[in-house]
Amino acid sequence: MADDNATQGQVFPVPPDFAANAHVNADQYRDMVVTYKNGAPVRLAELGTIVDGVEDQRTASWFYTREDQQRGITLGIQRQPGTNTIAVTDSIKGLLPVFENELPPSVHMDILYDRSNTIRESFDDVKVTMLLTLGLVIGVIFLFLRNVSATVIPSLALPFSIIGTFAVMYMMNYSLDNLSMMALILSVGFVVDDAIVMLENIFRHMELGKKALEASLVGSEEIGSTIVSMTLSLTAVFIPVLFMGGILGRLFREFAVTICVAILISGVVSVTLTPMLCSRFLRVKHGSHGILYKATEAVFDWMLRVYDVTLQVVLRYRPVTMVVFVAVLY
Repeated sequence: MADDNATQGQVFPVPPDFAANAHVNADQYRDMVVTYKNGAPVRLAELGTIVDGVEDQRTASWFYTREDQQRGITLGIQRQPGTNTIAVTDSIKGLLPVFENELPPSVHMDILYDRSNTIRESFDDVKVTMLLTLGLVIGVIFLFLRNVSATVIPSLALPFSIIGTFAVMYMMNYSLDNLSMMALILSVGFVVDDAIVMLENIFRHMELGKKALEASLVGSEEIGSTIVSMTLSLTAVFIPVLFMGGILGRLFREFAVTICVAILISGVVSVTLTPMLCSRFLRVKHGSHGILYKATEAVFDWMLRVYDVTLQVVLRYRPVTMVVFVAVLY
């Protein structure tokens, strides 16, 4: 930096071969005038040692392969906040062939580290978990209802609720990340409960002799308010998460919104679509049943008898029951 005595507007001379030779070396910078001190030029060689070398001698990078290691230049690309890591990575990988065509043959471009790989693997695991959850829920429904039409009808509440949740997530500019997918997995068990309650009540009226349409109208009227209260109570559990502050609140807000929307949509599906499907497709088989039905029915009857006996014991000894309850709480 020039001091107060430096000449203002002075044009510093450049070595004659500096501009002519494109491939310069350190010696060509030795006589470069940096400033003037008391009218005398201060050259670059007077300020330090001029040597040929890289810009930063303390930082270097190597690219390791199975055969050897090579010096390289590392270029780190980071996504902007609010963008999708996988989408950004796919866009960059699409541009790599264009960049490689512009590089000289002696220069190779390779991917050193791709953070999206772990995200893809986690997302694939979440998708597999979600499919397994759907399968288990449908299997449990069939195990207890033992009726194909009665299993299919509440199972349809699952895709409708999830697709509706996807639509709301799209409108709110949410992405399918681990938290939102975890909310969908947890909501699978919630969204099917309302439909099962509605179907079982309609199924009960059909077993009493009512036709499908009449049983659907009467059963939905009886249980509709209960389903609404169940849906709102489940949603209320996650409302405090929406108002959490700080980083944790911002992290779980998308989770809370996703699971609340899924539960609300399932409630709407249960009081509208489920009774309509029951009135058209639900069938109740009267008379003899198959071996599987009889075997499972025997197990359920035994469980019912055990529950009846234990319930009578609990109601007969109420003080002891309260003491045990308090002891369990402590």
